[in-house]
Amino acid sequence: VASAPGGAASVVKLTGLPPDATPLEILRTVLPEGTPLEDHFGRMEADAVHRPAATTALVRLGSAKLASDMLKSKNARGNAARIGVRRPRVMRAKRERVFDRWAGVHGSRALSKLGPRLLVTGDLPPNEMYLSHHALLHLSGLPADVSLGDLARFFQPYSADRRDVLGSGHIVRCARGEPTGDAYVGFEMPGEAEEAVASLGGRAGIGGADVVLTAVADRRHLRGGVRETARPARTVDELRSDLDDWERHVDPADLAELEKLGVRRDVLDEVMRTLRHNNRTFAAADQAIAGERLYEDHEPGGHYREAIRTYLEVVRSCAGTKDEPGLLYEAMFEPDMDVDTRLFDMEAERIAEQRKWGI
Repeated sequence: VASAPGGAASVVKLTGLPPDATPLEILRTVLPEGTPLEDHFGRMEADAVHRPAATTALVRLGSAKLASDMLKSKNARGNAARIGVRRPRVMRAKRERVFDRWAGVHGSRALSKLGPRLLVTGDLPPNEMYLSHHALLHLSGLPADVSLGDLARFFQPYSADRRDVLGSGHIVRCARGEPTGDAYVGFEMPGEAEEAVASLGGRAGIGGADVVLTAVADRRHLRGGVRETARPARTVDELRSDLDDWERHVDPADLAELEKLGVRRDVLDEVMRTLRHNNRTFAAADQAIAGERLYEDHEPGGHYREAIRTYLEVVRSCAGTKDEPGLLYEAMFEPDMDVDTRLFDMEAERIAEQRKWGI
């Protein structure tokens, strides 16, 4: 009150408020953003509201006249009556599916069954987000207007790398798409999440609210128990090598043979990069650590390596030459017919013409 520009006359007192109503919620409810009310009274931040008691708030306005206008405004009084009003939230719930047994001819197909636990939307972080971060924090008590950008800026001091606004944060929403006050924040490097919790004492002031921070426990989310190792941190050069350097997984002699058969190296580069970049099975899922992998018999990167070798093996089996056209080419002719190999000459001329034009 003492710091108000117009003294006590420029302060409006609100009573009968819900104890959990945050300063920012009070302002955004009484003076909704983008409305004539906000234009008239001006945009205010959370520090303009003081809570002397659990159900009372003092709002500091720019002048005594604005305080008088607010008391006379039917719209402002009507909005104030809606502070803390919560619409019922509808959340999707389903039974958790757990491993049952192996089936199939070779016992390689996993069957699942319904488990005893009921999972409600927001109980678990998104699976891809969980697998791609070293640790996650669960946030509860967030105001509805807090965005992913706000979360990224708040936790940036506790992150060694620049935070990924969309990939390292998730705001839980109900069936109507409204925020529930819960969110998940991911951290790339070991120790970052623990440092954030320790520095903030398990609670943080975000958007004018007192938000509770809780570490996400491995045992709640993993099918096979706890993580066996820490999530490895890779440099930018290592990430680029993993994306582009597919040749380290194959025999150079096989590549030389394919080159002689007319399979160009740049074509294989494009195929392998597309395979690695566009299929998450060969990306984040293939880099998962023990206890998280889809195929536990593969080491990290093993699924992608196997796919490369299988692809090249199939290409080699389908390729042929004029002297050795191969069974696939010979199958186009009747058993008593001579195999016409002129197609190989035509293909060689076509490739030569394309390369002349840089294609």
